[in-house]
Amino acid sequence: MVSDVSVVRAQGLRWRRPGSSPQTPDVLRSVDVDLKAGELVAISGPSGVGKSVLGSLILRLRDLEAGSRLWWGDHEVTGHSAAALQPLRHDFQGLLQPRGAILPPFQTVRQSLNETLRYVAASTISAEQAAARIEEVAERLGIGRLLDRYPRFLSGGEGRKSGVARLLLARPRFAFVDEPDAGLDPVSQHEVLKLLRGVVDELGVSMLLVTHSAVLAQVYADRRIVLRAGELHEN
Repeated sequence: MVSDVSVVRAQGLRWRRPGSSPQTPDVLRSVDVDLKAGELVAISGPSGVGKSVLGSLILRLRDLEAGSRLWWGDHEVTGHSAAALQPLRHDFQGLLQPRGAILPPFQTVRQSLNETLRYVAASTISAEQAAARIEEVAERLGIGRLLDRYPRFLSGGEGRKSGVARLLLARPRFAFVDEPDAGLDPVSQHEVLKLLRGVVDELGVSMLLVTHSAVLAQVYADRRIVLRAGELHEN
């Protein structure tokens, strides 16, 4: 259920490509964002329009430009240094990227999930509890048989499901999910989006999801927005 609590809020987000001339329009032009707890917002738009840039700015993986402001929950993080952001990143570091960036290539799925869980709960969970939690989540998502495989031996859909497992274990308040349906067959697309919808509903996560599929956005998103000519428009 979508609440009225803002998890991520931004005002006046701007970004221009480094080295572009003064005459070149900004990629993002004073974009405002307000994402609520339990809300899955689908964002679409042509390739290169700045959807991934928007996500990276919200996650503070890029520096904000002058005039932009950003809040994570009740904390304004506009001018925070990397060190000052670190205590908040457990809650605001949810990220699921396209195939090839979902899982570390030299770790098995189990090792990757264990690293995720130990990162967010190292002081409160034992190794045995971590192992049991990983098994529980893996079986629930139907990836138990994949735990001891390396990413190069996973199909596209299997890799995305393993990424969803990382989100479930990390339990972030906000997650940016970048084209989880890209390159998948229609059945796998729906499977992955259904799992992500479940993460939102179960954990009350605020999720910004990039997709080029109007059908998937219609079925799974609470709200649909389009990034066009540097501005956001409700769809």
